[in-house]
Amino acid sequence: MEITYGARQIGSINPSRTGQPTTQRGFDLVVVGIPLDFRFEACESGGHWMLCDLTVDILVRRPGGETWLLGSGSHAGMFMSSTGPLDLTTSVNIRCSPRGLAQYEVFRDSGPVRLLCEVRGKICGLLNANGANCLSNPSPIFCSMEIEWSRESWTNALSSCGLSTSVLVEIPLPLVGEGIPDDGRNALLDAFEAFNHGGATAWKNSVGHIRPYLEAWKDQEPLSGTEPKDNSVADRTWKLLNLRDALYKCCHFWVHEPRSSCTRKDALLALATFSSLLQAR
Repeated sequence: MEITYGARQIGSINPSRTGQPTTQRGFDLVVVGIPLDFRFEACESGGHWMLCDLTVDILVRRPGGETWLLGSGSHAGMFMSSTGPLDLTTSVNIRCSPRGLAQYEVFRDSGPVRLLCEVRGKICGLLNANGANCLSNPSPIFCSMEIEWSRESWTNALSSCGLSTSVLVEIPLPLVGEGIPDDGRNALLDAFEAFNHGGATAWKNSVGHIRPYLEAWKDQEPLSGTEPKDNSVADRTWKLLNLRDALYKCCHFWVHEPRSSCTRKDALLALATFSSLLQAR
């Protein structure tokens, strides 16, 4: 998008051609680094300027043209004109909530990562008065641009700060934990990796990684007898094994039926239930 000052084009702001999104996790905050390419032309004699007070909004465009705000940020630095053209890539930190990113993942439904970026700021002239520089003629700027990243770079950025394992898919158990058998944890890791690819085939594959572990567990510890119904340890174990067998039957159905039979919600149900069973076991 072009930047103009008066009647003259002085530069442009565009999505970075080489940079990738980054993330940093806070207590209840995720800072997403949005790389932008800035291009500034050389200043004219006596026509210096400064670009400052940049703020950036990242929005999600919904069907019908409606937009939802995903996060906002600002850039503290200032850009000043020089005697020659200037190209640089700057990452602007966007403050997002984990829940907002989770909702975006549900909305995206493993589709392309497309966001709307709106940039606002001011351009001021630089004047020399009595040997000192001062600002004058502030002019607002506004740029709107589409940003698109590969699904791999986006999910890698979210995974790097731990979001994908505990928030975005809402699995109640982290993918590492004490007391979980290695083969159970490996099954969960493989299922989760398949889930991240998105689409009916990937969601069916994620369930397919869970099913063999459940089958082996059934062989090692079969459900037998009648339900105790006395709130004893044996009663709790019986109920967990009954839940395990029910999950196995669901997974068996999803694996052997056409791939369209297994939706994202089905795969998420299987992942969440399986991780809870591993923890309870």
